[in-house]
Amino acid sequence: MSSQVIKTRTFSDLVESIIAKEESILSELDLEHYLDNTMSQKDGLKRFAEAFYFVRYNFTRLNFILGERCGANEEFLWAGLAKNLMEELGGIKGPSHNQLYRDFLSCVGIHSEKSLREPIFAYQFNASWEKFCRDASLPEALSAIAIYEIFDKPDYALLLRVIEKAGVAKRGLRFFTVHAVAEHFNLFEDTISWLSKQEKGEEIISNGINFVFRTQRMMWAGLLNTLDEQCCDALEERENKSLSHCFSGASENELQEEWA
Repeated sequence: MSSQVIKTRTFSDLVESIIAKEESILSELDLEHYLDNTMSQKDGLKRFAEAFYFVRYNFTRLNFILGERCGANEEFLWAGLAKNLMEELGGIKGPSHNQLYRDFLSCVGIHSEKSLREPIFAYQFNASWEKFCRDASLPEALSAIAIYEIFDKPDYALLLRVIEKAGVAKRGLRFFTVHAVAEHFNLFEDTISWLSKQEKGEEIISNGINFVFRTQRMMWAGLLNTLDEQCCDALEERENKSLSHCFSGASENELQEEWA
C-alpha cells in the first residue's frame, strides 16, 4: 500500500479495503501453495507450528505496552485494548487463545513450549512491533494495533484451509477457526473513529496501515524462507544419514525405511 494518505469514508470501507489488499499480497506471495507443500513434507506441520508460535505469542505484550502509555482517565483510548485482552483470554469462559495454540502444538506432536526456538525473522518481526508501539506517537501505535486485527480474517482463513488439508485434528483447528471468523477489529472502531477526526487523523491512520502492511509482508516472506531453509537442512541431514548407512553396510530395505 502506498504512503499516500488514505481517505476512510467509513470504518467498514477501511476494513474492506485492507482485507482486499492483504488477500492480494497473500496471492502474490503464493503463500497457500508454499504452505501446502510444507505441510506435505516430513515434520512440515511441526516446523510451521514452531515458527508461527513466535509470530503470534508477543501480541498480548503489545497491548500492555500501549495500555501503559494511555492515560488512566482516557478510557476511550485503552478500552479497545482491555476488550482485546479479554478476547485473548477467551472471554468469560475461555479457553484462552494461548491454550488453543497449545492444543494445536499438541496435535502436531509438540508437547512442550520450552523446546521451541525462535527463528530470526520472528525475532525481527516482534522487535519491529515493540519498537513501533514504544516509539511511534500513541495515536499511530493505537491505529496500527487496530489495523493489525483486521488482518486476522484473510490471514487465518488461508491458514485454516492449509491446516485442514494437512489433516490436523479438530481440537488443533480451533485456534485458527476462532481467528478466521473473529471481528476483534470492531473493538477498536471507536478509536479509529476518534483518530480520523483529529488533526492529521487520516495521515496517522495511513501511517499505521503502512507500518502493518510492511511488517506483515516481511513476516510472511521470512516465514517462507525459514521453512525452506529448515526443509533443506532436514533433507541434508537425512542424506548424510543415508550415506552413513551406505558406508556402514546398511541394507537397501533400511535405507528405504529412512526415506519412507
